This record gives sequence, structure tokens and C-alpha cells, in this order.
Amino acid sequence: MKRIERDFITLFNCLWYQDFPVEVDAVTNRAGWTIHVGLVMRQCAKLLGARAYFEQGGRTDAVLKYPDKSILSNVEWEWVQSHNDKVDEISKLFKSHEKAAFSTFVSYSTKGHLPEAIEKASKLWAKASTPLIFFVVTFESVGRDRHFLELQTHFFSRGKHKKIRSQPALPWQINRARFNNVDEDQ
Repeated sequence: MKRIERDFITLFNCLWYQDFPVEVDAVTNRAGWTIHVGLVMRQCAKLLGARAYFEQGGRTDAVLKYPDKSILSNVEWEWVQSHNDKVDEISKLFKSHEKAAFSTFVSYSTKGHLPEAIEKASKLWAKASTPLIFFVVTFESVGRDRHFLELQTHFFSRGKHKKIRSQPALPWQINRARFNNVDEDQ
């Protein structure tokens, strides 16, 4: 994994909690999450010396570009669970993956459908020449609401998949004593 990929992953996982669109015991709608992901992407780009351009390059949700026009990442996000056949964002990213240092996909999944989502990403990204960083928020359905559980980070490169990290999806769920003492090399 390259330093830029690791830095991006770290920034995304940290910035996920910034200006969080939900308070304890509250829910937000799909638009609220779309805006939140866009804001996190913009902050990540800015801190890495790039800019986020939204709805660019064939209607990609975001393209993170450096001032010299080279592409850091093409980014897609989708509220519908990614194992679903109608979700085609990873294929869309694959079509333009060679233009970017890496591609990024943010999605949501129940714990039960997560293995299918990972398998789908693995198959679609198997022949890619650049990595895919896949952030997936796991949730439980409670009526029509989603109760978020974890933010997981997965990395696909050279036909292989690795789960990089997992953290609580909601900032108030963090066990700070444990979180501050986790050794990432374990």
C-alpha cells in the first residue's frame, strides 16, 4: 500500500466523525448522508493538496484532482446496498480506474449482506491495475431506519482483498479508552 492510499484512508476514517449529521438517538435521510460523504471527500482532498470536483467525468460522484490535473481518485458512493445487482458504481469506477492513483467507493450494507458485497467488489476489481478503497458502513434495519454499526475499510489491489480497519460508525459509540490503545500492527 502506498503512503497516499494509507493517508487517504486515515483521513477519511478520522473526518467521518467531523460535523456528523446525526445526534444520539436521531436519524437523518439519504440526502443528509450524501452531503456528509461529499464534505468528507472535499476535506480529504484538501488535506492531500487536491480539490474535489463533484458530478464530473461522466457523472462520477466526485473526482479528486491535483492542481496539475492529475487524478488522485475517482469516487462513487451509493445508499443502496452494494451487493444489489442494480448497484453498478464499482463497474463505473473500473472503466476509468487507470486515470486515477486509486478509486474509492463508499457504500452501506447489513452485516448479513457484507460477504456478498466484498465478493462482488473482489470479482469486479480483480483485473484492475490500480487499487480500490472501499468504505462500507454496516447497519441493522429498524423499521425504515438504518442503525449504523461499523465503518469498515477494505483495500483491493492486484487481485487481493484486505480488510484494513473497522471502527464504530457513530462517534458516540467509540470506546475511547480502548480506541486510543489499539495497536494497528495486530
